Amino acid sequence: MELGQGHLKTIIAVAECGSIGRAAVRLGQSQAGVSGNVRRIEKYFGGELFHRSAEGVRTTPLGDWVLVKARALAADMDKLVSSARSVAGGTERLRIAGQPCSTMLALIPLLPRDVEVRVDHSADWLLQQLKAGLLDVCVTAEPAGFTKPDGVHSQVITDEPCVVGLSRLHPLAAKPRIDLVELSDADWVDSPFGNSGLRLACQQAGFEPRVRYWIADPGAAHLVVRSGRAVGLFTRGDGIVLRPLEGNPVSRRTVLYWRAPASSLIRRLTNVTVNNRTESRF
Repeated sequence: MELGQGHLKTIIAVAECGSIGRAAVRLGQSQAGVSGNVRRIEKYFGGELFHRSAEGVRTTPLGDWVLVKARALAADMDKLVSSARSVAGGTERLRIAGQPCSTMLALIPLLPRDVEVRVDHSADWLLQQLKAGLLDVCVTAEPAGFTKPDGVHSQVITDEPCVVGLSRLHPLAAKPRIDLVELSDADWVDSPFGNSGLRLACQQAGFEPRVRYWIADPGAAHLVVRSGRAVGLFTRGDGIVLRPLEGNPVSRRTVLYWRAPASSLIRRLTNVTVNNRTESRF
């Protein structure tokens, strides 16, 4: 499940209304639908967001923390969409591209139909297109060791430390934290698109990673890790054990890039406050 604007609005509505039923009325959904959505969101976050009782619902400590983030994200997403629609209504046609990250996937359904949108796995290709003037804006993970081209501006959207994903049966799965050098003999899964930072981090730890699986799709990568065939670096995972690395040697930054000189319309989009830094649960 990818967290989108609809999930944020559900969290906010349930918290503010104090009951699933009243939140369903506000959202124009069935009570069962909202209740099921809340359960899926809680599963995504790994804990209960709300205490349920006969009197209604109230947020848990985790729910309070998530609610603050949800309100900020929802407000900034509304501003971003509003600005994009303003740009699209002008004389210039906006060309937006990005990797299939949660920010990009949440933005696409909210954009006007006349905006040109492209989604691609390769951060290197997207940034080459931006540098060549074939894109106006792109949202992508920052490649490790990347040097920003002249004439390109950037703003960090999220900055998350990468954690190592292991199968539940892996000998290191019970450890609360893992030193990267402990995985020097492991087989790895990594993305074939761009530089994830795995190789550089392992070299700094004194070894060369043995990458046997080159997989762009996170779901397929998680499947390989669950099977015990390999380990990998992730920011989140489905059905795998996630453990922080000593010293947090690798982080994954999602960055908004745009060309310069940017028109006033493009600046109206890129100056929207979007640097909601995601805090890791580790």
